[in-house]
Amino acid sequence: MLTAIIVTIIFNLIAYFTLIARPKLFGVKLFKPMIYNLKLSITPIFILVGVLIVELFLLWVSAVTGQSWIGTISCVFLILGLVAWFLYLPNSGYLITELNLTHREVDEKEVPIWYDIIAVLSLSLSGVLNMVFNIVLLQAIFVCIMDPSNISSLINGWFWFVTGISFFILSFGIYMGRYIRFYSWDLLHPTSFIKKLVNHFKIRTNLVAGIVFTFLYGAFFGLFYMLTFFTPFLDMFKK
Repeated sequence: MLTAIIVTIIFNLIAYFTLIARPKLFGVKLFKPMIYNLKLSITPIFILVGVLIVELFLLWVSAVTGQSWIGTISCVFLILGLVAWFLYLPNSGYLITELNLTHREVDEKEVPIWYDIIAVLSLSLSGVLNMVFNIVLLQAIFVCIMDPSNISSLINGWFWFVTGISFFILSFGIYMGRYIRFYSWDLLHPTSFIKKLVNHFKIRTNLVAGIVFTFLYGAFFGLFYMLTFFTPFLDMFKK
């Protein structure tokens, strides 16, 4: 697990430094949207860690003071925090869509394709790793809180079903961000959000594209999870 975490951090660093070095090496402007998207990609992990820290603090205060209402606040905060985390999580996997290399269209000079291949591939992989790591971290937190000694009963069919379906939900979120231009905070305006969503999928080609995109990318993220974090996750709880 430590190796997987280190690799995730390294890919984020490679992505960042290849992007900021690009203007200096080839005399083009910094493509700021990629930097912005990279920052959004790592935001969910800070949200999840922040929620965990606050939850531990509230549980400690509740245990010390004996005030039951603090426990209620803790539960409400946990639910709201996880909702916010999940809504932001597609921003991590969104980086995979940068493989379209559209940033090259705004360059004043020609940048060698070999450079952009490694730079954008690193960026995309960092996003995939960020998203998968977020899922694994939440899984680990869940098992630790419930009962790590009874892992066989916790990690059951429902556990894996929720894990698997989450990748498809997140893939649909990525589709909405890239092709409908939705942002996580657009959900604060549900009426316009639903109207725009319905209008988009009234067009049959958009509906087919949305379904195929969600299925293919969800399967890809699931397989990537199996490849990178599945075994380390189980090894964490072996006696």
